[in-house]
Amino acid sequence: MRGELLEGRYRLEERLGAGGMGEVWAAEDVRMRRPVAAKLVDVAPGRYAQQLERRFTHEVRSAANLPHRHTVTVHDCGEAVVAGRRTLYLVMERLDGRDLSDVFHPRSRAGARTGAPGGPRVPWYDVLDWAAQVASALSAAHRLGILHRDIKPQNVMLTGDGVIKVLDFGLAKILRESLRVGALTDTGTALGTLPYMSPEQCRGETDIDHRTDLYSLGCLLYEGLTGRPPFTATAPHVMLHQQLYEDPRPLTAENAPGVPPGVAALVTRLLAKDRTRRPPDADTVVAELRRELAAHRDAARRDTAHGDATHRAAGPPEVPAAAGPGAAHPADVARMRELAEREVAQMRRVAEEDVRALRTQFERDVAGLRAAALRERTEAREQAAAELEEVRAATARAAAEFETRLAERRRQAESAELARHAEARVRLAEIAEQAEQLAQRAQRMTGDAERRAQEILDRTWSQAEEIVADARAKADLIRRRAEREVAAHPPGQSPATP
Repeated sequence: MRGELLEGRYRLEERLGAGGMGEVWAAEDVRMRRPVAAKLVDVAPGRYAQQLERRFTHEVRSAANLPHRHTVTVHDCGEAVVAGRRTLYLVMERLDGRDLSDVFHPRSRAGARTGAPGGPRVPWYDVLDWAAQVASALSAAHRLGILHRDIKPQNVMLTGDGVIKVLDFGLAKILRESLRVGALTDTGTALGTLPYMSPEQCRGETDIDHRTDLYSLGCLLYEGLTGRPPFTATAPHVMLHQQLYEDPRPLTAENAPGVPPGVAALVTRLLAKDRTRRPPDADTVVAELRRELAAHRDAARRDTAHGDATHRAAGPPEVPAAAGPGAAHPADVARMRELAEREVAQMRRVAEEDVRALRTQFERDVAGLRAAALRERTEAREQAAAELEEVRAATARAAAEFETRLAERRRQAESAELARHAEARVRLAEIAEQAEQLAQRAQRMTGDAERRAQEILDRTWSQAEEIVADARAKADLIRRRAEREVAAHPPGQSPATP
């Protein structure tokens, strides 16, 4: 897929990683000429594909409306065909740094994990500072009603400037629930990574809230302070049982050396099985972590100030005066004084170097904050310009699509009108043909009727003539009989008696 161009804008350069939630590629925004990271997620074909795409876009846009210093900026999302597969993509800022999993458990050049198991890999106060930044990002998300659901060291990036960035905000739900074909309802499916899942996640509860992220943050803190997660079973069913019913080993001087009791108590509360016993919100966690860090810094300053004051008040050590045979030789006394003065000078140099180092670190932190603010402002401007360009492009596309649909509907209407006219002409032709057939049939029926009437008339005239002829014959016969009778019996003579 190297060299593929997503939506004609994002060119894939190198695959950075892959996992259950898709592949991450280094890419270039050819329009803005800036490096970005693209997360690609394959979509299984089926009747839910379009609905899943709409839900993916909606959830990603919700997560993108989370502008925060410790969250990754989302630039774009969409759908494309990559290597012949229908793929959803998410474009975000490309970060330069390491995830906390690599920081907690560094790898050798051969790729093996280094460091003693169970021991802290970094100072505990650095872990607290990073956890406070993660909690700050969670606080901003929770205020918008967004849960992460998959806080773990692999999803937390430490940039080269020492700034924490939380990755994949909201994608745990999107990619594990929404992109599961057919899983469009709350079915009680457990979401997350098992070693960092809250008990309510392990039970597959559907009413989880922001405190599930606090539990996962507690797992991350525990691992950063001790070098291992709270539970380390290899079998999934054993890990589930531990997350649901067992308490992790408490933080002690043995497994978390130097960690203050207040930090240990906070981690215990974060890892409470009952979520009502956890801190009420991420802001509370931020405040407690910052308070512990401030107490540590105050103690360090007091120790430094106390050491400097002790050295200044003590001055060169006193050298006893020579007295008697057992007294020190003047040369030895001078040498001891010189050594003491060198030691004091060395202590002063160390203190001055510490002060310079603190000042340099402070200036570096301020410069880093200024650079980060400038970078965020520049990115915000670029993002605003990009969004404006995208809105313009979307408006132009929408107008073009409207014109296309209007032309298509006009063409369809004209085609339908022509079809109706053609159908009407065909129907009229059929009606005319049927009328002609009916006229011919009527003509034939008229001819048949006239012929039958003429036949009946002829038969009637023939019968009438026959009757008249018969009547005339009978009349002639009667007349002849009468004439014969008259001839046989003249007038005045009565006929003979029979």
